[in-house]
Amino acid sequence: MIHNDFFFNIGFNSFHLQCELLTLIKNFNQENMKTNKLLVLGVALLTLVFTNCNSSDEASETYSFNFGNNTTSDFAGKIVDVNNQPISGVTIEMSGQTITTAADGTFTLSNVSVKERFAYMTATKSGYINGSRMVFPHAGVNNVTIMMLERNVVATIPSGQTTVVSLPSSTRVTFDGAFMLENGQPYTGNVKVSMHFLDSRDVNVFDKMPGNLIGTREDGSISGMETYGMVNVELYGDNDEKLQIATGHTANVSMPIATNQLDTAPATIPLWHFDEATGLWKEEGFSRKIGNRYIGNVSHFTWWNNDYAYVVATLNVVVTNFDGTPVNGVRVTISRQDGSTGDVLMNLGITGPNGTLSAGVPRNEVLTFRAYTADGQLINTQVLPASNEMVRTVYVVIPVANKP
Repeated sequence: MIHNDFFFNIGFNSFHLQCELLTLIKNFNQENMKTNKLLVLGVALLTLVFTNCNSSDEASETYSFNFGNNTTSDFAGKIVDVNNQPISGVTIEMSGQTITTAADGTFTLSNVSVKERFAYMTATKSGYINGSRMVFPHAGVNNVTIMMLERNVVATIPSGQTTVVSLPSSTRVTFDGAFMLENGQPYTGNVKVSMHFLDSRDVNVFDKMPGNLIGTREDGSISGMETYGMVNVELYGDNDEKLQIATGHTANVSMPIATNQLDTAPATIPLWHFDEATGLWKEEGFSRKIGNRYIGNVSHFTWWNNDYAYVVATLNVVVTNFDGTPVNGVRVTISRQDGSTGDVLMNLGITGPNGTLSAGVPRNEVLTFRAYTADGQLINTQVLPASNEMVRTVYVVIPVANKP
């Protein structure tokens, strides 16, 4: 059972407008049921609930949402590079606890102070851009993988003049030449540009990206997010000092839209930057769709993400053995049943010791549900019909021969 005290405090001052928007989204979904846009929510226990919508209802509504009470959890993880090779000597920090990864890239943290449904860890090492992960912890050990990206210098550009830096993916950033040091002082000299683009179709996007796809909207509300691609940019001076875009200036960011998302890409889409302090994405500005690209302006650099905020339903999963005992460690995925380029996978997570998990899934769409043992054996497949329900449950019973 999901209770309202699960969520953040969100005040909707224009509830009538929210209802109209929800109706538009619902109609859009019905008309585009067989399109294939990547809904990368990866957000356990997230439901944005809109109720009592009526065209004549002008009342303001407030919903109480939070991440639960303080608790403690145990974590085990592995830090790898883009070739899945372990990285040793990575500093892992969670809620004031710090540990360094072993030679095989692994780490463990016990009795970490977290929220019942929110835990955030960072991973740092010289030569790599900062990694992080936000998870919704469960009882027992929570397993985490972070794939760190090398701090690559793709271009060295001069200050004081307009310059375009491009990646093979055709991602482009246009700088106007105005830069500053972290203390706000103007900077003149060469600028080293480190840049990575993450395609929404990247099979490792969940491991490479920071945090999780959950963010704070400009009105303060919390939303699940559907990514249309993200980019990381870091700037360094001649002496490797960190730089930023000068105050009052912007850079133009142009990212390609994946071919399987072109037919559903909205004309404008919110831009989000990742807040390393909170572990959440933060909406700031927007990008416009021009041809097969999203183009927008940003005033500072970190990770930037083109994401459509999406109303989702909660899918509860209950996995038991044939004798009714709960099953820990079952990996669950869903995919849209139809699409222009086939199924698009969404990894919902792994069941805890009580055999359950909850996750955000697209509302009112036909979904294919799959469950796998810890060693990757497919043990259950179900087609979930489209549903307007905000909460529904899937039950999986594992035969004795297929126990994980």
